[in-house]
Amino acid sequence: MIMGKNTLMKASLSALNTKPDEEDSDYESRGGANWAKDDNVDKIITQLKGNSNIIFTNGDLGDIKTILDKEIRPSPAKPGMIAPADVWIQPGATGLDPKNTSFF
Repeated sequence: MIMGKNTLMKASLSALNTKPDEEDSDYESRGGANWAKDDNVDKIITQLKGNSNIIFTNGDLGDIKTILDKEIRPSPAKPGMIAPADVWIQPGATGLDPKNTSFF
C-alpha cells in the first residue's frame, strides 16, 4: 500500500499531467513527443480533500478491504465529534478543583 499527504499527491499528479519539455531529464520516460494529458488525473486531484489516501494494488479489492478492516484503530475523541457508541460516566468525585472541571 502506498500512501501520501494530499499536498504531495496533488503536486506529483499535477507534474504528471504537465507536458514535459525537451530539456527535462525525464522527457523520454514521460512519453516525450507522444505525451498526452489525462483528464482523469484532474478528476483525482479534485477528490483529494480532507484525510484521504490513495491505495494502488494489482490484487483483489476484497482482500485489500479485509486487510484494512483488520487494521482499524479507534481515534481519540476531539471536540465536536459524535460518539459512535453511548458513553456513560458514573457520578462521583473527580479529584479536581471546581475551577478545573470546565472541560467536562
